[in-house]
Amino acid sequence: MSEFDFAHTSDVDEFDAGYKAFKAGTMSEERFTPFRLQMGVYGQRQEGVQMVRVKLPGGNLTPDQLDVIGDCVADYAGRLPTDGTLSVAPEKFAHVTTRQDIQANFVSLDDVPAFLRRLDAAGLTTREACGNTIRNVSTCFLAGSCPAEHADVSVHARRFAEYFLRHPLAQQFPRKFKVNFSGCATDCGLGGMHDIGFIATEQNGVKGFKVWAAGGLSSQPMSALLLEEFIEESQILLVGEALMRMHFKFSDRKRRARARMKYVAQKLGAEGFIEEYRKQRAVIESTHADDAGYPEANWRTPTGALPHSDSGVVDQHNGQQAILLNLFRGDLTPAQCHAVANAARAAGTESLRVTTEQGVVIADVDAANVAAAQKVLNDAGLSTDYARGIADVVACPGTETCRLGITSSRGLAEALQPMMADLKKDPTLAGITVKASGCQHSCGRHHIADLGFHGMAKKVAGQAVPHYQLHVGGSGVGGSPLAFATDPVPAKYAPEAGIAVLNAYKDGRDADESVHDWASRIGKDGIAAILAPFAADAGEVEGLIYDWSENEAFNTKGNKKGECAGAVLSMSDALISEAEYELLLARAHTDAMFWAEAATALRRSAISTARAFLVAYGEAPEDDALVFGLLMGNATSDAEVMTGFNAVQSALMNIDLGNPGPGVTSLKRVQSDWLALAQVRFAAVPADDAPVQEAVVEPEPAVAAGMVELDLSGVACPMNFVKTKIKLSTMPVGAQLAVILDDGAPINNVPLSLEEQGQKILVKEKLSATQWRIVVEKSSQI
Repeated sequence: MSEFDFAHTSDVDEFDAGYKAFKAGTMSEERFTPFRLQMGVYGQRQEGVQMVRVKLPGGNLTPDQLDVIGDCVADYAGRLPTDGTLSVAPEKFAHVTTRQDIQANFVSLDDVPAFLRRLDAAGLTTREACGNTIRNVSTCFLAGSCPAEHADVSVHARRFAEYFLRHPLAQQFPRKFKVNFSGCATDCGLGGMHDIGFIATEQNGVKGFKVWAAGGLSSQPMSALLLEEFIEESQILLVGEALMRMHFKFSDRKRRARARMKYVAQKLGAEGFIEEYRKQRAVIESTHADDAGYPEANWRTPTGALPHSDSGVVDQHNGQQAILLNLFRGDLTPAQCHAVANAARAAGTESLRVTTEQGVVIADVDAANVAAAQKVLNDAGLSTDYARGIADVVACPGTETCRLGITSSRGLAEALQPMMADLKKDPTLAGITVKASGCQHSCGRHHIADLGFHGMAKKVAGQAVPHYQLHVGGSGVGGSPLAFATDPVPAKYAPEAGIAVLNAYKDGRDADESVHDWASRIGKDGIAAILAPFAADAGEVEGLIYDWSENEAFNTKGNKKGECAGAVLSMSDALISEAEYELLLARAHTDAMFWAEAATALRRSAISTARAFLVAYGEAPEDDALVFGLLMGNATSDAEVMTGFNAVQSALMNIDLGNPGPGVTSLKRVQSDWLALAQVRFAAVPADDAPVQEAVVEPEPAVAAGMVELDLSGVACPMNFVKTKIKLSTMPVGAQLAVILDDGAPINNVPLSLEEQGQKILVKEKLSATQWRIVVEKSSQI
């Protein structure tokens, strides 16, 4: 694995510095939250503990690396939360996710730096495993080994991840971005549900990829559209970057719920989306002119179909075998981590991979070594029998740890497990997928399951009762349909209802009819009839209010957070990233002596830099033509900013169109310097001597002289929050500020975000159908 450059010790050093600044009180929680997310450290439902996610492109890791993960889980996971929600320490697990990551839960923030250092020493990183970034790049589970594959796409996935990890374009997306590679048309990687899905193929003797784009799940699932029938292997990074430019530019930064590529495609339409992709691709075409293919991807002619075996041991295309490991809910204890590592060693291989089905593959095993490896696994309580079969229920964390969880999806998976003891042996059901999510966001991928469950709340006899909506006949394969949604059933009846659907399919299907085709044939009424016996009975409500694995009556309490603060930070951080990215393009264009393209990129970089400085003044103009004028009007007293700005303005105006080289080179130098100032000003971990940019605003009178009023009618999120913060910063603690806000997102988000920062909301009153008034008491320093 050493040929791929993922872990950088400087990332851990930066996190350590940020952690210390946060603990010392010099970095606010508002600033620290996106900072730790960028390093794969995620808050849990419980207070005082974190989830740490290890990013494994293509799911690849070595036995030694799995040993380190097991040791870290043993030493740092399983801490008690600080909020009293648990009285007994939770179990310690290394959990395999549906993106081929491994994560540990219930980690104290104080232990995170040491955790990250041990991972770093083993060549592992958590960088960009969370946050508004390119999430882990995934592949099909047998990449590099499958007889059906055209190429080892784990190489492409890891190269793609390596190229864009820490890339300025990918640091501050509006929201996350998901990429996948599949080795053949079977599309085990599920390109149809990704922002980008690359599927290896061959056209007229040339090796390359079909490309799907703008797919996604969550509460509004959308299948990807076919973007490219064929691209050559060398164009992978070009296509990826062009689509990322679209995400960066067009996805909605004001409404996180709609800040995904699928909504860009919905807004532009399929033809408009593809047309815009062509435009964005043309801008950067020359910067990728030297991209090459990947010889180590081992392109080949497929020699067979996707292999399957009830034993969990399948034949590879190279004469060796792969051992597929069945993990219940994706969990490995520390001892089992070591057992899997030792099983790989007994098998004589360094090739381990975790899968999007929450399993493990030990690849490149000589047939003579299989039995020895299986003995090590069996002694640790791990099984290979019927791996990747119907009993391998995929489940998201649900209410065990997730802040958004509504139901206990892991508890549901546990309840389903014994019911499938016989079903998993039925060849009719071989390959059937069962997936469960604890809410509508589909982290368990219920929309693409043959049988999916998604948790929800529904009232029965006036009481909130946990329910699951069943989804039938879905697929994430590019060009294939998503699942049919059915009637919800109480969580307590959901396992039996699911088994009833599976038995009805098994007994009623025609020949080799798929679950989707069967469900289409019997229709909504046919499925409703199967589920009718499991409907909620008002007379039994007392027995229905307890979710699986829960001892308390069901409730929908969650840790709801206002998102204005995070949006403000993403504004300044995103603008700096955009400026860095445009400067990167300008350097590439300059090296190639494409002077016009370089000048355009440098101007865009300067505009983004100016916009970043304007955030602190509560300014976010829609029109680029207004940016420089607004900066001059607001930042006149900031000598450093104005010196850099004047140098950039002068360089822009002094480019000689007849001989642009010297002028563009000069502009590149002064814009680099001005951007460097912005990077210092907006750094997540400020240098000790770094000046803090403050908006220059005349102080408002204290509350005794009359309450201050701020009319933010027509000002959208997050700038309404920015302007409120700026106004409060000029007022003494104890002063009151009346703020007029629009209905909808402004009134929903701004008060929550102010409270998160320690301010008090004294009044919240509706003035009209479209406006509200809040009164804020300044209770802490801004």
